[in-house]
Amino acid sequence: MARAPTVIPVSDYVFRDTTTAAKRLFWRLNGPLEGAIQVAPSQYYEPDAVMEPYIGPDGTPHAEVAHAPLLEPPVSSLTVKILTIDEWEQAWLALHARCREVPDLSQRRMGPRPGDDSLDPDLYVGEVLTVHEFVSAVHPWLMARRDAILVTVLQSERGTTLLQRDRGVGVVRNPPETDLENKLAVVRFGQGYVNVGNEDRWVWWYRKPPAASSAPREKLSHEERTRRTMERMMARAAAMIRAREKKEAAQAAEKDKET
Repeated sequence: MARAPTVIPVSDYVFRDTTTAAKRLFWRLNGPLEGAIQVAPSQYYEPDAVMEPYIGPDGTPHAEVAHAPLLEPPVSSLTVKILTIDEWEQAWLALHARCREVPDLSQRRMGPRPGDDSLDPDLYVGEVLTVHEFVSAVHPWLMARRDAILVTVLQSERGTTLLQRDRGVGVVRNPPETDLENKLAVVRFGQGYVNVGNEDRWVWWYRKPPAASSAPREKLSHEERTRRTMERMMARAAAMIRAREKKEAAQAAEKDKET
């Protein structure tokens, strides 16, 4: 008989991660639970992989995923917040940081935060919180706040774009509202927060990591590593010298033409 998992109180400071079963969910906010979630073959997204519906034709949830613990180590209850709504004020400030029509920042209109609340943890019953208990309670809760989530996701992405532009990181394209309206998905969930965004972010987050090289690493002595490092440094220095000499020769040739 399988050994029951040890449940650690959620109040204890322990790092928890969503289980492999929970990471297989592709969870969209596009309608009722019965058609909103698909199950990937593994925890990684692969473009050619065939997904299965989380709720089958007979109305029963996916057997391998539904009854698995949500978190590892498992918990018996969890208070959930929506990340973009919880950080609404911070995103608003990032978006309007350049506004100068009101000298005092505290006087600028920042609210109210749309739907700023958390999910009642009493909805969960049982010793171990399972994937199905979580999604069946959280999905209708998210759908009831979908309009507010859509607003805060758009504001959050616009604020991030401004910060990236200010820092010279590069500008990320903001998805059109109609695009995001049709592609709103739960990107990450489990550890207290539900992170909602464009489903393309889910694809990026759960992309399959590159395969590790099977070739054994060459074992080198300290002296050999030092020698190779010196060779690389000397090669770079020689290349820099050649480039400088080439530049100086070109400049001298230009001066000769002028005279």
